[in-house]
Amino acid sequence: MPARLPLLLAIVLLSTAAPLIRAAAPVPPLAIAAIRVSLAALALAVIAGRDLAALARLGRRERLLVVGAGALLGVHFGVWITSLSFTSTAASVALVATNPMFAALLGWMVGDAVSRREWMGIAVAALGCAVLAGGDWHAGGDALIGDGLAVMGAATAAGYLVVGRRMRAEVPLFAYLAAVNGVAGAGLMVAVVASGTAIVVGGAAVGEGVEVEWLYAAIAASALIASVGGHTLLNHAVRSTPTHLVALAILGEPVGASLLSWAVFGEVPPWTAAVGGAVILGGIGVGFSKKETKR
Repeated sequence: MPARLPLLLAIVLLSTAAPLIRAAAPVPPLAIAAIRVSLAALALAVIAGRDLAALARLGRRERLLVVGAGALLGVHFGVWITSLSFTSTAASVALVATNPMFAALLGWMVGDAVSRREWMGIAVAALGCAVLAGGDWHAGGDALIGDGLAVMGAATAAGYLVVGRRMRAEVPLFAYLAAVNGVAGAGLMVAVVASGTAIVVGGAAVGEGVEVEWLYAAIAASALIASVGGHTLLNHAVRSTPTHLVALAILGEPVGASLLSWAVFGEVPPWTAAVGGAVILGGIGVGFSKKETKR
C-alpha cells in the first residue's frame, strides 16, 4: 500500500489543474497551455541540475523518443485545455481520463501484460466516466467539440505515458521531464505564434473586477502543482507500474476536479457526476485488487 501513496498524491495534485485553468480565463487556452508547460520545463530543469548532462549521452533512438513524448505532451495539453472552453469541467476531465483504454492497448502492443481483472477495472471505470460526462453530451454543438478534444487529449496522454515507461532506465526522471516539457513548450509556443494567439491579455480583455496578475498566477500554480508535482509523481509511478494501471488511477482525477470546481466556482456537478464518480472509484478498486496484480 505505501508504494501506491505517491500515485495517490499525484492524483490529488492533478485534480487542481482544471480548476486552476478555469481561474485563468480569459487567457486564450493555447496560451495557457504554452505558458504552463514552459514554466514547468524551467522549474524541472532547475531541479534536475547536473542530471541534465545525461540527455547529451542519449542515443539517436532515445532522443527521438524524448521528442516524441514531448510532442504528445504538447498536443495533450493543447487540445485538453482548449476543451475546457467548450464543455464543463466534469465532462472534460472525465473524458480525458479515459486514457486507460488507449494505454492498455498501446501498452499491450509494446509488451505490458493486462490481466482479466485489470481489463474489468478499466471497463467499469470507463463506464463511470461515460456516466459522469453523460449529462453534458445532450447539449450538442460546442459541448461535442469539447468532448472530441478531450478524447484526443486522452489518446495523446496514453502515448506519452507509454513512451515514458520505455525511457524508465535511460535517463534520470527530472532530466527526462525537463526535456519532454521543453519540447512540448517549444511546440506550443510555435502554435501560439502561428495561430496569432495573444500570450498577454490586458485589463479590457479581462473585464472589471479581475486582476490580470491573478490569471497568470493561476497558470503558474498549475505548472508547479499539477505539472511539476503531479506529473513528476505520475512518471515516477509509471517507471515501476504498468502504464494501464497508472492510467487507471488517473480516473480518480475527474472526481477531485469536479469537487474542487464545485467548491471554488460553484460549478455544481449534475447527478451524473456523483453516480459516475462512484463507478469510477469502484473500477479503480477492481483494477488495483491485489489478487491478480501480483505477478
